[in-house]
Amino acid sequence: MKLNNKKVKKAKRIFSIIIGILLLVSIYINTYLIIKYNVLPIKYLIVYGIFIVLIPIILIFITIFRRPKRFIRGILTFFEIFYIILLLVVFFYLNKTFNFLDDMSNNFGYETKNYYVLVSSTSNYTKVDELANKKLGYAKNVDLSIDKAIEELDKKVTASHEEKNSYTDLFNSLQKDEIDGVLMIDSIYSLLTEDDEELKSNTKILYEFSIKEKVSEIGKDVNVTEDAFNVYISGIDSYGKVTDKGRSDVNIVMSINPKTHKILMINIPRDYFVNLNGINEMDKLTHAGIYGVNVSAKTIEDLLGIDINYYVKVNYNALIKLVDALDGVDVYSEYDFHSSEFNYKFVKGYNKVNGKMALDFCRTRYAFTDGDRVRGENQQRMIEAIIKKANSPKILVKYSDLLEALEGTFTTNISTEKIMNLVNMQLDKMPDWEIESISLNGSDGSEITYSVPSMELYVMYPDEETINNAKIKIQELMGE
Repeated sequence: MKLNNKKVKKAKRIFSIIIGILLLVSIYINTYLIIKYNVLPIKYLIVYGIFIVLIPIILIFITIFRRPKRFIRGILTFFEIFYIILLLVVFFYLNKTFNFLDDMSNNFGYETKNYYVLVSSTSNYTKVDELANKKLGYAKNVDLSIDKAIEELDKKVTASHEEKNSYTDLFNSLQKDEIDGVLMIDSIYSLLTEDDEELKSNTKILYEFSIKEKVSEIGKDVNVTEDAFNVYISGIDSYGKVTDKGRSDVNIVMSINPKTHKILMINIPRDYFVNLNGINEMDKLTHAGIYGVNVSAKTIEDLLGIDINYYVKVNYNALIKLVDALDGVDVYSEYDFHSSEFNYKFVKGYNKVNGKMALDFCRTRYAFTDGDRVRGENQQRMIEAIIKKANSPKILVKYSDLLEALEGTFTTNISTEKIMNLVNMQLDKMPDWEIESISLNGSDGSEITYSVPSMELYVMYPDEETINNAKIKIQELMGE
């Protein structure tokens, strides 16, 4: 009987040691991650150290070395198991967060350009291989990456290539059978066929492929918890990969002062007629995105006379998934209107919207007399609504859903370290951010643009007064 009691006691002691080891390992892993990524401010680290490190270690010491009575040991073991479960939950969320940030970093540094091989809709071509030894046309003067695209296409099919001066010449040659196909970036083709149904019906997409390009750095790195900085938000007009190059339909500069907790949001109309940085040709701002987020950012730097420190590039999926993950947001509208795509009804005042409603709210412009101006203002209001909802303590309950929603929908050059520093600052001070929104204005016109030299397009001529006003406000915020 005594022998059995000894075996039972030994088994219980071994169990206590195993539980203690598991708890120590859990403490070590979580503490390592929290310190490495600077997750918690000092005041919370002290609380963490007491309740998540010190107390569990005391429990382990008493259970293993003091050998308390059975009843006490049972209570202590219960708390040890509780701490293990708690730390596993913490680890799950930490791991999910850092995996998300790592995935985001993996997207940083490059963009993809998608290309079409187009043929006449009346042709008998069904596979790109059938274009072997045939003649493909292209317009190099607009697409600076066409040589890389030709090189990539040569891996699939060997054809001869002929450069044309314009897209008009290109498609005329295709219709006259002077060339057998056209090589063109998808975003330009979408532009040309938006208002040209004949071109769309006369051509068909035979093959699609992508090339990857390095994004040149923009701006300068700053201490985001001490220094004011500018962030460019680019919203591309696609549901595909966020790394795809495409027209930037949303162009917002956020000037942020972390000391005064002020944010200035400046909406720049997508149709602003501007000089494209690095290309030195006049075009609509939205077309700058075709050539990369760095071209858009630097073009805006030239326009406003500022340094853009960081950028965030998002697509349509980002807004839909983010708003749905937040269980909707309350966005303010200045007007009663019906949206353009799904005919949602919005009233003057606050509207509770889901993801699809949010996107339609942000994209609608033809419902307003001042279409693009109002659309830009609505986009700013949507950002404010998201910030307000995301700052609510209730967001912690939706944290996991939020990360899953954002995965793969945006890319940024803000480092993981900078993001965690901002999170740390927010947790430490929990400031209420003061947000001001302004829009640049302009007058209507039509021009031949660099990206679509074959026809006149609607443009907005920049209003210098609103630009100068934005410059003054940025300088005031940065200097506060």
